[in-house]
Amino acid sequence: MITDPQIKACIHQHHLFSALGEEELCRLLGQAAKITLAAHENLFYQGDLAKRFYLVIQGHLQLYRTSLQGQDKVIEVVREGRTFAEALMFSRQASYPVSAQAVSHCTLVSFDSEGYLAMLRGNPDACIAIMAEMSVRLRKDINEVELLSVQNAQSRLLLFLLRNMQKIGDNQGRVELDIPKRVLASRLSIQPETFSRLMKKMVTEGIIGESRGAIDIKDLAKLYTSANMPLANQAIQTSEPLIRSGKAPCQQIAIEMV
Repeated sequence: MITDPQIKACIHQHHLFSALGEEELCRLLGQAAKITLAAHENLFYQGDLAKRFYLVIQGHLQLYRTSLQGQDKVIEVVREGRTFAEALMFSRQASYPVSAQAVSHCTLVSFDSEGYLAMLRGNPDACIAIMAEMSVRLRKDINEVELLSVQNAQSRLLLFLLRNMQKIGDNQGRVELDIPKRVLASRLSIQPETFSRLMKKMVTEGIIGESRGAIDIKDLAKLYTSANMPLANQAIQTSEPLIRSGKAPCQQIAIEMV
């Protein structure tokens, strides 16, 4: 049961719950639970029964799949203010298709899927809100398919930098990272050693500089030249980047975390 007024306020402002009435929200919170995870701790594993969905209050989680060869591939990084696993309610999927692991210290709220579904059956406004969110996620998935369809690892990394940078001056930029570089490498389908080698090569060539939590683009013209692909010479779409530098709605909540 959730009783913390700040967490309750965060839940109520989320689009999945904002259309619920006071009585419905109270009933939902009565079935909800607060969960705290340490960095690298798993919330659930691929194949576990999918009876609940989650809202991230603070921290980051990675959703990943493990191949038959034992290799982990990061499918998505879930950030503060975002929900995950709610789509399984509608597809009636019995088990989680991915594992969920904390990237940093995390605070989550867990919701009962069946209880939420029962409320939706009598609340069309909440249903419309969910459809809007699914539409946004579909556009994000299309952007990621475009990025990951670039076959060359260096081109994927360069395109990522171009799409996520904040321009500084005429010929410089900066990419703020809120996830470890090993997680970013997995999201881009690049082996860690290859990612490290590509980064070092660009540092040596004077294209970028590395600092804690950021990649500084020292020569934007060289970065475009290095990309050497048509997308680099067009306006770069940044509608839904793989990383986020702004604060999510729930970050204002004062909960201790690393």
